Amino acid sequence: MKAVLVIIVLVVVYMFYPQYDLIVKQSPFDEEPTLEGTGYLTEGSCREAAQAINARYFHCSSKNLWGELFGTYTSYREPERYSDPKLFEDLQGQ
Repeated sequence: MKAVLVIIVLVVVYMFYPQYDLIVKQSPFDEEPTLEGTGYLTEGSCREAAQAINARYFHCSSKNLWGELFGTYTSYREPERYSDPKLFEDLQGQ
């Protein structure tokens, strides 16, 4: 019984523990960010990777397996993220 409980706890931790992606822009006005690295286990290691490549404009975006499985994450690219008109239906009546 204890082994089952340990397995359940490990699965839950794996599903919800965040991993980080390193997203870099060449300039603050750049419309197309690039994904430079993925799978960092801590935000600190993601920042160290950004400093190692001398990135000035970067973002460490967190994700977890739960969000990937159920599609609750949006695209990194803003035109794709904001091009869906369904997202703004509730704002059109104002």
